[in-house]
Amino acid sequence: MQFQRDNRNSSPVEDDAIKAVILNMFVSRTDTSSTTIEWTMVELIRNPTTMKTLQNEVRKVVESKGIIEEEDKKMPYLKAVIKESLRLHLPVPLLIPRESTHDTKVLGYDVASGTRVLINAWAIARGPCLKENPEEFYLERFLDTSIDYKGLHFELIPFGSGRRDCPGITFAVAILSS
Repeated sequence: MQFQRDNRNSSPVEDDAIKAVILNMFVSRTDTSSTTIEWTMVELIRNPTTMKTLQNEVRKVVESKGIIEEEDKKMPYLKAVIKESLRLHLPVPLLIPRESTHDTKVLGYDVASGTRVLINAWAIARGPCLKENPEEFYLERFLDTSIDYKGLHFELIPFGSGRRDCPGITFAVAILSS
């Protein structure tokens, strides 16, 4: 509201525009998390052995206390399930827009400075040159590796990477891991 008052003459922002942005922020952060949970459940139902192993891991952590607490996040199987689900089913159809800052060469192609490129995270996550059986739910690919989904490992970038990664990643990780 202060922005509207200060910029009434030069750049008015209507109430409807503000409401649309706020609604978009709420829907983006809750809808994508719930969709990821739904896809994870679908994959676990399709893979009953994986579901049983995950249930055993969770039960082992819960059995002594009855609840899972923040310090109990050392569940490697759960983390691998989430990573594999995010790999196969990105929260949004993600084309990451970027602009090259200097002339470069990518796979033999010249890319001039200032060129806008779209990074296809879906294709990267399912790329046959990067993964064995890229179309299968195979979480063992993440059990003995440090690959994470926070944008540092470019094999798995469901939340984007760099300065313009998803601002809701912390919220999403908290929802998905609980």
